[in-house]
Amino acid sequence: MNTPIHDFLEKYTNTSALRLHMPGHNGEIPHDITEIEGADSLFDTKPDSSGIIAKSERNAAELFGSDRTCYSCAGSTLGIQAALALLKAKGCKTIAASRYSHKSLISAAALLRLNIKWLYPEEYLRADVDFSKEALEGADAIFMTNIDYLGGTCRIPKTELPVVVDNAHGAYLKFVDKNKFGDKYLHPTEFGIPLIAVDSAHKTLPVLTGGAYLHFTGGTDHIRAKEMMAMFGSSSPSYLILESLDKCNKLLSDRPDLVNHACESVAQLKKQLASYEIPILESDPLRVVVKAWEYGYNGFNYSDKLRANGVECEMSDRNHVVLLFSAATTHKDCERALTAMTLIQKKKPIFEAKYPVVKPKAALPLYDAMFMPQKKVPLAKAVGYVCGEIKAPCPPCIPVVMPGEIISDEAAEALRLYNVKEISVITKVR
Repeated sequence: MNTPIHDFLEKYTNTSALRLHMPGHNGEIPHDITEIEGADSLFDTKPDSSGIIAKSERNAAELFGSDRTCYSCAGSTLGIQAALALLKAKGCKTIAASRYSHKSLISAAALLRLNIKWLYPEEYLRADVDFSKEALEGADAIFMTNIDYLGGTCRIPKTELPVVVDNAHGAYLKFVDKNKFGDKYLHPTEFGIPLIAVDSAHKTLPVLTGGAYLHFTGGTDHIRAKEMMAMFGSSSPSYLILESLDKCNKLLSDRPDLVNHACESVAQLKKQLASYEIPILESDPLRVVVKAWEYGYNGFNYSDKLRANGVECEMSDRNHVVLLFSAATTHKDCERALTAMTLIQKKKPIFEAKYPVVKPKAALPLYDAMFMPQKKVPLAKAVGYVCGEIKAPCPPCIPVVMPGEIISDEAAEALRLYNVKEISVITKVR
């Protein structure tokens, strides 16, 4: 597979041209350019055009099996914003969405003045939600998360509603051998239904931070995709990120077993952890989730010990520690992780913190609440007030209580478990 973006950047660098254009470092980072002649323009590319970005995006679409794939230099956030804008342009007013969705859904819905009907899971922070007819009643579209932070997933039944899938953590799933690792975890392009999906390539593939994909499958209308991306994205996208997406296409094409080798290494690590009686949750093939409380620690303390042993984790909370691996993971990486984990002494199990499934009552529409006068108050004094901000500790970047909702005792307790000390509330409504 060719690399049109990388090839152009190399060719331009070798000309030694006097760079009287942005960016202002004057070529100190040679491949960091702007939309000069021949470089194409990210938000102006047509699916069938001859520009280098369009060619590279077609390579990505071929790899993922989509009708069209668009690049994002602003992560899955930009993809979600554009997807919701496309729904809005089709007349969508209300989206049925997983309650534990990334905050980018909430901010995009607020800006686009969309209503959200929440779909609740049985367990806090889980992607597996109720897609029953009753739960979807009144919705014009569905927004779902394919993999949650604890490595869980969900399946959506066939539906006539438009579907948007946040697959931020699962770009690699397209390349997983389902015969070896099972078909519980699928890439959205393998769902077999028309949909729009967003992948954060940078989370699990060898791509620079911010590199992401926006996929369209099953004949989903993508004519205005670039127009909607341009509404939210920078007019100066990073060619370094675009190049990394471009080169990733070739890597995945040339080394089709790259992802599976990484998955095999992680699978072996999981078996070894079981032999050492280190408790983990069932999770997707490139994630290890330690049940820290069963090992005698809260997640924050366990992650501190990992850090002292030379390993930085993706996320920790009161109960869990999440180790996120990638397509670039090697057997040696997993050996290092195993060594660091076995150096932590097992202790007597402690109490598991119970995060409630919070279902606050809404006092105001989300899109109104975010722009009303607000004030910061200590969390202990916030109960009874109407939330005014998207309070989402990162990671997992998933709000416990939404703008416009009344902060209940349950919601305050869940926020406290995430070490939230204060929150913005609306001053004129209580």
